[in-house]
Amino acid sequence: MIRLAEVARRHAPSSERFGDLLVKFDRLYLETGERAALLEALVVDRGHPQRFFIQLAARDGGVMVRCDPLTDPEKTAGVKHALALAAHRLRFDCGGRYGSTNIAEYLIPEAGRGGGGTV
Repeated sequence: MIRLAEVARRHAPSSERFGDLLVKFDRLYLETGERAALLEALVVDRGHPQRFFIQLAARDGGVMVRCDPLTDPEKTAGVKHALALAAHRLRFDCGGRYGSTNIAEYLIPEAGRGGGGTV
């Protein structure tokens, strides 16, 4: 099972460039009860910047990854790529597997990782 306290402990700000796309993750805010977290994100897609939070919410045996509804960015390919990258980092750092998703075409392949929970 993926624990958000462990995710917060391992988190480090990062940025990655994919051609004309820049995805940057900055601070991660863990909710007091450790059942939810917000990941500060910046996506610059062909010169169009969007700042938003990615919501991480503990669910039955896993973590749901989605755009925080209060920051609600335009759901561009760059934003979907950022969500997929955040899910991949969870999987890589803490184990698990991808669950049901509406961004399957953006997910980074599992490449033989074992499962400890759903991301």
